Amino acid sequence: MRLAMGEDFMTGILGYSVADQKRFFDSDGWSWIKGPTEDSDAASQDTVVPFAIDLREHNRWVAFATTGRIQPASFRPALGQVLSTAAQNLHLMPADWECDPVVSQHTVQEWIEKHPLVKLLRRTVKFSNPGRDLDDVRTKMRAMRARRATEEFAAYNSQVLNVDSEAFQDKLQGLETGDTRVQMKSREAQGVDATFDSDTRTDDTRIDDYGKDLERGMDLVLRALVVYADTRPPRAAA
Repeated sequence: MRLAMGEDFMTGILGYSVADQKRFFDSDGWSWIKGPTEDSDAASQDTVVPFAIDLREHNRWVAFATTGRIQPASFRPALGQVLSTAAQNLHLMPADWECDPVVSQHTVQEWIEKHPLVKLLRRTVKFSNPGRDLDDVRTKMRAMRARRATEEFAAYNSQVLNVDSEAFQDKLQGLETGDTRVQMKSREAQGVDATFDSDTRTDDTRIDDYGKDLERGMDLVLRALVVYADTRPPRAAA
């Protein structure tokens, strides 16, 4: 890992090795099957990705590239484990760090416009890294030593929730900062519910292909993060 741009950002690579067996061609026997094999346990272009972290106190945004083998669902817990282990090794206050997905309001509202017959809304509130939010819900969570708080709103039979109400829209707050998870079910004409889960949605953008050049990959991800951070709402101050 390395610090960049006045120590406001950090870049690095994260990945894993894969046990593999490489077979060489037997030119004497003119056969792949008879060729010698060699075992290896190493990372590949598909199992290592560059990432960047905004270290500023009230930002803490994370950006990373994806590959066929490394997607948001696998990268997020891996980075969280790395951060938690690093904090422990540095004898800092023990904490379970998480890399939460960030979903723009536009993405959520676009889904609601396509599926307005929302019959179920489930909202989970959690402490943001490093867990200094002191709003009413989190104050109660802290008093109870709770890590998460979940509330569910279900419509009456054959009815739907009022998605235009201020109360409903208020429950969507926190998605753009990764502090809230929202799950919704909407009634569809075909009789099959449409579902939305903010944990499976992430804001994304395209970067140039960096091939095997991870140094270039880190620079590209960092540039994308800087642009993104300038457009996002900062985390609330303590």
